[in-house]
Amino acid sequence: MRKLIVLLLTLFPLVVTVSAQADLEAITAENVEHLQSVQQINFADETAGAGVVENGWFAVDAQGKHIAAMNRAGDVVVWDDTGNLIDNYGITGGDDLLSTVQDIAFRKDSPEVVSVHMDGTSYYVAYRNYETHELEYFHFSTADVPLRIWDTGNTWLEVSPADYLRTRFVRELLPEASDNLRTNAELAPSEYRELESGPENDPDAFFRIGRMRLPYAITATQEFFVKRWNLETGEVTATAQLDGMPGVGQITPDGRYFAWRDSESEAIHLLDFETGIDKVIAPLNGSYIPYLLLNSSASVIIGVNVDLKSIVVAWDVSTGERIELGEYRSCNRQPDMVRLSVDDTTLVIGCDTGLDIWRVALD
Repeated sequence: MRKLIVLLLTLFPLVVTVSAQADLEAITAENVEHLQSVQQINFADETAGAGVVENGWFAVDAQGKHIAAMNRAGDVVVWDDTGNLIDNYGITGGDDLLSTVQDIAFRKDSPEVVSVHMDGTSYYVAYRNYETHELEYFHFSTADVPLRIWDTGNTWLEVSPADYLRTRFVRELLPEASDNLRTNAELAPSEYRELESGPENDPDAFFRIGRMRLPYAITATQEFFVKRWNLETGEVTATAQLDGMPGVGQITPDGRYFAWRDSESEAIHLLDFETGIDKVIAPLNGSYIPYLLLNSSASVIIGVNVDLKSIVVAWDVSTGERIELGEYRSCNRQPDMVRLSVDDTTLVIGCDTGLDIWRVALD
């Protein structure tokens, strides 16, 4: 198996505001009032190794220790949680065509980033070890468009087909592929499997909620009947009847709880898929929130860019109390992405000027 070893560029730390904590606290209702910005990565202060980064879209690993974004040249850029640039890589497509990054994810239990790139005639699935800087990638000679990538031991893609007669589908790269990496090889059909994308092929679905934790998807009918899907099986795993249309929301890593804001911004809700009970947590009175996040125990809901202001707000699920946490970094537009790490320790906000890392800071 041929390995492509990429020479590590000379890297320099970016701006450090407050050093990251050695022992990280998971965010809960009991400590959320101590959630604050502890680190910023400013795109204007990039080293030559990072290139020009203009978009605050990013991926974060399960422990909030590493963040990956993309630069204008079509490369993936990786930082650690102290603001140090630790890796930068890209894919050169066929006929030396430049490729663009479609999506990025961190691999489960591995110091690797998996990313999907397009050059117009093919798309590529790349595996990059950000510690050893080894790079391997497959390609698919097709005009299909990969929309999302994630990794739960095996790598998964949700793909929009170029053939309009075909429905959107999910592709799983089997161990035969990831255990036998060959640079720029085209995968054989025996190395992957495909199934229809359940939510995108549901005739009853009126709306699919965006930015959901993968592999989950949530759809709603016009009568506010919601379905929770597992993209890896194409099956509905839970349903519930709501009293309004969910406009935005987030699900817990185990899929049980779903925090949501209705499309009219009247209130924040919490749905328990196990019991089917939906609870109003707090009124919004028309206050628009583009990003809602929910911790694993469903004890606290976090809103970012609340009422289109550069602020972070939390709600205690048990009491409905609203907790003002302060302003996030200066941006020239709304955030491009906001994520909470799977272990609940790290909230990251990304916009055109950089990344803002929030953690519980106890005195």
